[in-house]
Amino acid sequence: MLHHYFNNHKYILIACIALIYILSGCISAFEPVGLKDRAGLLVVEGVILEEGTRITLSRTVRLDEDASGRSADVNNATIHIIDEAYNAVAVAEQSGHGQYIVNDKFSFVPGMKYAVDIRLGDSHYQSAFIEPVPAPAIDSVSWILNDDNSIDIRVSTHDPANESLYCLWDFEENWELRATYFAPVRFDPLTLSVIPQSYTGDNRYYCWASARSGSLLMATTEKFRDAVIKDHKIHTLRPGNHRYSYLYSINVRQYRLSREDFAYFNNLKKNVEESGSLFAPQPTEIKGNIRCLSDPDETVIGHILVSKAATSRLFIPMAELRLNHLEGLPDCSDMGQQFSAPFDAYYSGYGIWGGGGGSYIYILRRCVDCTQRIGPGSPSKIKPDFWPNDHR
Repeated sequence: MLHHYFNNHKYILIACIALIYILSGCISAFEPVGLKDRAGLLVVEGVILEEGTRITLSRTVRLDEDASGRSADVNNATIHIIDEAYNAVAVAEQSGHGQYIVNDKFSFVPGMKYAVDIRLGDSHYQSAFIEPVPAPAIDSVSWILNDDNSIDIRVSTHDPANESLYCLWDFEENWELRATYFAPVRFDPLTLSVIPQSYTGDNRYYCWASARSGSLLMATTEKFRDAVIKDHKIHTLRPGNHRYSYLYSINVRQYRLSREDFAYFNNLKKNVEESGSLFAPQPTEIKGNIRCLSDPDETVIGHILVSKAATSRLFIPMAELRLNHLEGLPDCSDMGQQFSAPFDAYYSGYGIWGGGGGSYIYILRRCVDCTQRIGPGSPSKIKPDFWPNDHR
């Protein structure tokens, strides 16, 4: 859930740590006094859900180390979700670099508390046992078009008992995009042949992309008389990329935090965004609820939530609303290049735009192949199961 907020900072000691979601940022390189021993700390973050549990393991690195790759990811751990009777109720299997997910759905037992149990070599780690906290229902997820053609995504919720709310949100975006032009044929590098395309069959005209939330999204009603959160902005779309291409969707997931959870994440957010350091002012304030059972003196950073999330999905039909002109199409003026064969064109970055009988007109491949579109989300031909049209 929180991995992407920290992943781009790559666990830099004076900037932040890699946890579950992504927030871009950079900071000038220097080594604060007293932080030399902070490299190599285990970072554990995640949320235990009945469906969709994700855990991320990583280690802090020094600023003078190479944090541009995946050197901070922690792999080959054995992770179980356990109940307070120490029964293993689910296994989190590794799905990527430092990423672990529970593939099987399981159900919380009312009144039971749950934790994450981690075995890493000879080391044994465990989160605190927590009873799942049901999230209040999401009243609405809405959007508004601003004067600069950006789009604000907003969420509303309330507590029926009018008790103070501490909310955290994350989301997943999905969108359909299209190539600038539809080409009736394309070169297939697997068969080394020119094959036909159709709107209703095999093509590189329709694509889909996805992304996850990129910041800690929190709000509280603690200082207000009513436990109502109205039109709280959680995301902004900005024109000039292919999110605006055709059809956009966002699935918002809402968690109810305890006051202690909120204090942890709020302190972490302030440390990273205001002071520029994960460890300012005091490391002990942000250690969270993870401990090392095999070595009680080992410092472990991170926080595990246990929650019953509320979700709500929103679709924005960009093309129907005539917002697709804001997507920022690639420059397709480079047309008519001459190549001796489609093979040569393909490996020079060009695709077939028209022609036939061996005499083809070529154009930059990203103009006729949506998988080559430059922008967020790594466009692909993988269509979400929930997508509401029959494009393929």
